[in-house]
Amino acid sequence: MNKLPLLISVPLLLLTQALYGQTPSQTLSKAAAAAEKRNHHCTKNTRHSPEQRRKNYPFNMSAVVQLVSFDGLVKITADKEVIVVSPDPGVIVDGVAPPAMTVKEEKTLSPAQIDELTDILYNYGFAGPIIGQKALLCYSPRNAILFRDDKGEAFAFIEICFECHNTRESSDQISLGQMCDQKLDMIKNLFNKAGIRYGIK
Repeated sequence: MNKLPLLISVPLLLLTQALYGQTPSQTLSKAAAAAEKRNHHCTKNTRHSPEQRRKNYPFNMSAVVQLVSFDGLVKITADKEVIVVSPDPGVIVDGVAPPAMTVKEEKTLSPAQIDELTDILYNYGFAGPIIGQKALLCYSPRNAILFRDDKGEAFAFIEICFECHNTRESSDQISLGQMCDQKLDMIKNLFNKAGIRYGIK
């Protein structure tokens, strides 16, 4: 028996499961697939007040919330400074590691803008029950939401790749709520309205 087709088909099956979060037994009828697609859309399904929303970490510890753009990956140093590092910090050129890069744009959110952000995160979710979520395998972040305490020290971030619809959080304590299909587009629009252009336009 030729084992080559089996060796090819198994990884493809696993990749399909990783991308769609479904097993072969969960093949949907056309009607069920249409309902699943509709349910992935964002809808405002809760009405938590601004005060309730700000009780979520890291908003509950933040004096300042900022939107930033950059090339690389966000890192908070031991001195609570924000730096941007190479996506591949292990690369050494002529015995020298890549230097830290700077943030390109930085906008501090007003209280009204913070309320808009928390509304998107905590009041919007799936329109109905879902079976699985697609996951794109790329990740090239250009934007982040930074959180600073009353001393101006950075302590948390939400890093975002709008192109790939992926995020990286500085802590497992950070929840973005239900990641319905349009949620990152709504956050992207907030970046745009705040004046951030890199990674947005």
